[in-house]
Amino acid sequence: MRIVQPPYQVQIKPQSPGAPNLWRCVINEEGSAETVVLYETARKEDAKCFALLELARLDPAGSRRPLGGE
Repeated sequence: MRIVQPPYQVQIKPQSPGAPNLWRCVINEEGSAETVVLYETARKEDAKCFALLELARLDPAGSRRPLGGE
């Protein structure tokens, strides 16, 4: 799953093929390989919630831009 809210992008994917029940949420700035936020959760839904909360926190102006989907 990918979520884009400029200038940030989120990748939510299984942590590894050997651990399909663990999900990793990685937030980067677009165009940068540096990780801004990293979460590891047991459920994909939790990873998505963490991503949306962090995107809101990283956007203190509170602008209401539409979020990108999968």
